[in-house]
Amino acid sequence: MNSLTYHESSPENNNVNGFTEFSSVDFVLDAPNRKLLKNSIRLEADVLVSATTGNRVNRTHKIQIDNKVGGHAFLESCVVSMPESKGVVQNAQEYPRHVQQIASASYTKNDYFCSDLQAEMRGCLEFNGKVNIQQVASDNTTGTQDPTDPSFCIKPIICLNSSTGGNYSFADNGHIRLSFNLAKVHNALHGADCVAGTTYTLKNMVVRYMTVPDDGKKEKMIMNSYAMVKNSVQSNSANISVRVPSNSVGGVSINFLEQSRESDLTSNSYALNTYPQFQEVNYGFSDSSSQFISYTITDLGDALHKGVESLKRGGANEVNYQSYHANKGFILGLDFNGDYIDLSSNKFSVNLKSNSVSLAPHLVYLYFHTLLVV
Repeated sequence: MNSLTYHESSPENNNVNGFTEFSSVDFVLDAPNRKLLKNSIRLEADVLVSATTGNRVNRTHKIQIDNKVGGHAFLESCVVSMPESKGVVQNAQEYPRHVQQIASASYTKNDYFCSDLQAEMRGCLEFNGKVNIQQVASDNTTGTQDPTDPSFCIKPIICLNSSTGGNYSFADNGHIRLSFNLAKVHNALHGADCVAGTTYTLKNMVVRYMTVPDDGKKEKMIMNSYAMVKNSVQSNSANISVRVPSNSVGGVSINFLEQSRESDLTSNSYALNTYPQFQEVNYGFSDSSSQFISYTITDLGDALHKGVESLKRGGANEVNYQSYHANKGFILGLDFNGDYIDLSSNKFSVNLKSNSVSLAPHLVYLYFHTLLVV
């Protein structure tokens, strides 16, 4: 094990006062003559949440994060780039909703007692989302309280943490840059006491990763990624037609949010809302042999089951319909039957129909699961 080395990287644009909403936090990963051990990147931070200016949240405040998303809730997006070789390789937008859909389809209540999920500020109950952002009090030898801000250690669901094949060679590909864009307050936090003066600050942010000696082997890294397209549905019959900047798309997962809740401080903007009174969904696309496929599903159970299965194309191999049903999630989608298709030149279309005569406007998030090779 002497060949394994642990590294810590502080933000390139470090701020002693910490980072808050809209901030971009940049990290550089580099280790000459070594390789990044795949799937070893972790992000850590201390969290200070204030109900109003200078007033830290406590047990009396009804303010929380999503308990299934945990510390990921503070990250709006992440850009992964290899400036010396590949440029930008992933731009993970609407990142916490992606974490939410995987969690809702993967974890049972018992799973949240695992130390790795608890370290990410996750928990089996909505109440965990409240207590996990409050200060931690401990008794010292004199019996007085010594409260400290809570912290998280998350494994970001980015391409470098969803990799098979070889390890990343810094000598061959150069350094890696990670840019985390922090979420708006009204997205990261919600609750009855979440008001205009509510804030959060992330302090002592660091990225930790592991490396091994560069063995000189030229091995390809095969990584799961995604491209996200956001649209809106204004009526009970809507068609969404998009191109995706990838020639290797293996499936799509779709979730919804009632539009009025996106900027509502009291509502959970990472919730997987239902598509009211579902009637049918139709998918249209050209496969790898350029044959046009039109796939219509009228049974809601079948549509939801295929939505859960579609997440496996993004590397979420632990998803199962039983966990998803227990978590009361709502995900549509389609696995392209083990095929990877080019959607950069051919459009992908989704037609949604509802029996509701007065459908409230809904936002639609389409996560196209892509494959990257470096």
